[in-house]
Amino acid sequence: MDVSTDPPTDSDQDSSSTVSASHASRLNNIGLQRRVMAYAFIGMTTLAAIFAFVALDAVDKSSDAILRERLNLATTVAQSIDQTILASKSLVLRAASDIASAHSVPGDLTVHEVSMLESLEASLTDVNVGTSPQSIVLFDSSGDVVWSGSERLAGVGLDDDLEFFYQEESPVVLTSDSGDSMLSVGAAFPPDTGLAYLGAIILPSHALLSISGATDAELGEYRLELLDANGRVIADSTGDELNDQSRHLEIVGELIADRDGGVSHHAAVDERGVSVDHIVAYAPLSSVPWGVVLEQREDAALALPSSLRRRIIVIAAAGVAAGLAMAWITSRQVVQPLTRLTGRARVIAGGDLSGAIAPEGQDEIRRLAESFEAMRSQLEVSQHELDEWSKELEERVRVRTAQLVQRDRERDVLMNKVISAQEDERKRIARDLHDQIGQTLTGLVMQIGGAEATLEGDSKAVQEQLASLRESASGAVEEVRRMMSDLRPSILDDMGLESAVSWYAETHLEREGIATELDLQKTATPLSPNIEISAFRVFQEAITNVVKHAAASNVRISLKYDERHVRGTIEDDGDGFEVSAAQPGADGGWAVGLLGMTERVGLLGGSLQIDSKPGEGTSVNFEIPLNNIPANE
Repeated sequence: MDVSTDPPTDSDQDSSSTVSASHASRLNNIGLQRRVMAYAFIGMTTLAAIFAFVALDAVDKSSDAILRERLNLATTVAQSIDQTILASKSLVLRAASDIASAHSVPGDLTVHEVSMLESLEASLTDVNVGTSPQSIVLFDSSGDVVWSGSERLAGVGLDDDLEFFYQEESPVVLTSDSGDSMLSVGAAFPPDTGLAYLGAIILPSHALLSISGATDAELGEYRLELLDANGRVIADSTGDELNDQSRHLEIVGELIADRDGGVSHHAAVDERGVSVDHIVAYAPLSSVPWGVVLEQREDAALALPSSLRRRIIVIAAAGVAAGLAMAWITSRQVVQPLTRLTGRARVIAGGDLSGAIAPEGQDEIRRLAESFEAMRSQLEVSQHELDEWSKELEERVRVRTAQLVQRDRERDVLMNKVISAQEDERKRIARDLHDQIGQTLTGLVMQIGGAEATLEGDSKAVQEQLASLRESASGAVEEVRRMMSDLRPSILDDMGLESAVSWYAETHLEREGIATELDLQKTATPLSPNIEISAFRVFQEAITNVVKHAAASNVRISLKYDERHVRGTIEDDGDGFEVSAAQPGADGGWAVGLLGMTERVGLLGGSLQIDSKPGEGTSVNFEIPLNNIPANE
């Protein structure tokens, strides 16, 4: 593919030069103090950013070290429980060996042997930090229980089935009938002793779930849990044995399955219903498939790094602020005289020439101030002359404005009179049509009917002509009546605006097959003639436009009143039109009717809005105030 490498034209070079000049102009317009502050801000911000980056990186490493420490603490507790389990196994093995040495005759145990078993129970209690074993059972070679802690044995529901004591390996995790996890340690006897197996069921004490040598004040509030392979809580550091699924199972479930340790975060809801972030560390036991969970509030565990992070941010911000303050003070001392002189120049540029410019500074700045003062004095004289000319011009404008306002008022009064005269003329024409032409045509119809009745039966052709003439006369009568109604519907004067709108919609819309929905509210007090006829003419023009131009299937008409306004709406689902393009042309057209509606409503202090788009129908909404009646009404 060929690539054009034409040299830049003169216009391109001119454009580039213009852009460069524009940027240079912007840079030159920056004030001296702003330049100093900008340079100081960039320098201080860069130093603060470097300091903050190094310090915050150290804080993050410290946070990671604290998380590793929490994992180490959980691992330490897990190792302590492992040692307790192994110590318990060692005690059982030693007790079994001692009993085997002392038990020379098969049969019941001697007092000394029972004492050994009781000592074993006490030793297991001591090793387990004060928590006695759930049960200690000694079996003979026949499988019978020779000795047991019966009251505790019954407590865990193990009376019926004791086969779980016969384990080839020790320690072994067991599950009771209620689903609780337990730990069995034991030892087998030589066959010649008549004894078979010595076993003990141990539940690690919650006292083992503590961090030796550390206090809550040092570590912050924390909680430890001992979980079995199914994620059930065997014991926790509060002393409660819940035997329910741990709320941390979702986090440590994979670690339990893999028998691996790790640290994670989760959000727990406290007793107030507030979500609080926690650190969760899990460490597995080596002797059995159990594990230790250490949970601690994140704000407590990371209190020191969080405090350091806040201090670093504050120190960095304070350093930037202090540096900027020093830069501002220094630059202020340098540019203050220039700033005041520039301010006075701006005041003069704004048209305020009062107050002399006091010379300040030294050398060029003083001479510049003196030149400005000479210029100000000359401008002040010129301004006084301009003020006099402006006052004279304002007076002339005020007089002309008053004349235009008066002419505008006279035009409004004249327009109201024209509309009133137009309505009066329409009323007179309608009355004349009714009294003269209407009655004449009606009499003509009656005369034709009488003549038709008196003709003999053989004058059929004449009768047909008279009948046709009578139909034409009847049609003329109906057309005269329609013209009278359009000029000035008598129902408007007799029954009011609501009835007139309903009648006009019925005779013009429903006659054309257009479905009409009327929502017409009756007024509580009579309307003034101007408001009534203007509102009716708006409805009349809108309905006429729907019939002639809209091609609508449905029309909704509403009329509402409140204490201050009368409001009307005419909506159709017709073709619609572009409102901005509806301007009356030289030949008039329907847009003249829209203009007439707007002017009628505007003369009464109201407003009319037409909303329409091609293909989306048309909505005409008007509002006329009831308390803004023209004075000539």
